[in-house]
Amino acid sequence: MKKEIERKYAVKYLPSDIHIEKIQQIEQAFLYKDENTIIRIRKVESKQEIEYVYTVKTKGDIEYDNQYSIGKKYEIESNITKELYEKLLKKKISNIITKTRIVVPIPNNLEVEMDIYYGYLQGLLTAEVEFPNEEQANDFDKPDWLGEEIGYKEFSNRKLAEISLEEFRDKVSDQFIENNQKIIEELNKLIK
Repeated sequence: MKKEIERKYAVKYLPSDIHIEKIQQIEQAFLYKDENTIIRIRKVESKQEIEYVYTVKTKGDIEYDNQYSIGKKYEIESNITKELYEKLLKKKISNIITKTRIVVPIPNNLEVEMDIYYGYLQGLLTAEVEFPNEEQANDFDKPDWLGEEIGYKEFSNRKLAEISLEEFRDKVSDQFIENNQKIIEELNKLIK
């Protein structure tokens, strides 16, 4: 079982020296949730392969503050077959989220995972950084191109999978979406 410690940000702009390490197409949905646990299935497609993943995330003994600025969970992942994925997808309890993940290395052996969302979340762009420990997460000096911390209370994938288009648009400003659209256009040029 792995401890997942991450922070989530808006993106202000793309740095001129951006280096894209990996691009993935992701489709995901949730199968179960309670106060402490969520179960997610995910199809992850890259140039090399397609992988189907079953994930259990649990808070376990991890304490949360009310800000949810740092996402902390224990995570267990297992590869599953395409057939099982398709069977489980029929039992989903959430919207299906589709997104492109662009992985960019940053200093201190860290990576930024930028997600471009589609469908009812069109225009949403987020950036997550996963950390090896809480100390590094708390001391993180983010690159200037990352914007405000948007945290997990409203923008976790689980929360996003539960909302409608109208609820999503109520959470974000037109300016936020317009800025994201410009950055997404730049990213699309880089990944084509």
